Amino acid sequence: MSVAATMQLALRDAFLRRDSPGHALARDSTRVAEACQAMADRFRRGGKLIVFGNGGAGADAAHIAVEFMHPVTVGKRALPALALSNDAATMTAIGVREGLAETFAHQLAHWAAPHDIALGISRDGRCANVLRALRTAADRGLLTVALLGDVPPPPQGESPRIDADHVLLARSTDPAVVKEIHVTAYHLLWELAHLFLEHPAAQQPADDTQPLAQPHTQPHTQPWPVAAEQPPPACGDTCTTCADQATPATIVQLLDGGLALADTGTGTGTEEISVALVDAAVGDTVLIHAGEAIAVITKGTDHGRR
Repeated sequence: MSVAATMQLALRDAFLRRDSPGHALARDSTRVAEACQAMADRFRRGGKLIVFGNGGAGADAAHIAVEFMHPVTVGKRALPALALSNDAATMTAIGVREGLAETFAHQLAHWAAPHDIALGISRDGRCANVLRALRTAADRGLLTVALLGDVPPPPQGESPRIDADHVLLARSTDPAVVKEIHVTAYHLLWELAHLFLEHPAAQQPADDTQPLAQPHTQPHTQPWPVAAEQPPPACGDTCTTCADQATPATIVQLLDGGLALADTGTGTGTEEISVALVDAAVGDTVLIHAGEAIAVITKGTDHGRR
């Protein structure tokens, strides 16, 4: 078999393994939207986002924090967020003295406020320190969100209890796919939380007697201070967030296998991207991150005609 044929088979298999989990996330859109509504409410009341996870999930936590604190999309306000695993000194001190299971819960217990948001990430839902922190956060009245994977338990293992108001599950047993679905999910959390902040009326359900999200505590009396929105400063070579820049592009041609050709408007021609996670048509403007269309910004005249 030629190298080209082998690569084609490998790519086809890779896309097939991602197809079902991606569509499952799309089917969970209502669940994602409800989590974002609740997050927007906490931000509006002055809350901050506290994110935590281990290993690769810890890197995701740092990614999420910088996305909220330093938005890559011009005109989006910065929202208070931090990743607990970023502080190696605190993490190791707690681990040595209190035990590894307390590394996140200990920090939450000492300075988190009831109107804050706790977001825990675990690819298999069995990280003791993540579960302990979610439980501590729930006990203290925080809004709790869990990003988990569908990795099977070890032999004779029991499914742990998940203390979270909103559980978003990456429906795959492949850890790499779980990671990728989590990246898409937390980009959606960022995007929709901003949407509900910018359009408060969209957060009200049709029937006011049945609110979509019940807060743990009474509303915070001080509203979230909204500063005048300014475009972020130009980034230099040392800016660590530019690599995560999400860019708009126009779909010019749909290809097989969930792919498309897109024009980024930079004058360099078209590039091949994945549109497996969005309902995109020729003429649509999409937001691209890491070669993946993560949202349709505006719809073209050809939308709906495949």
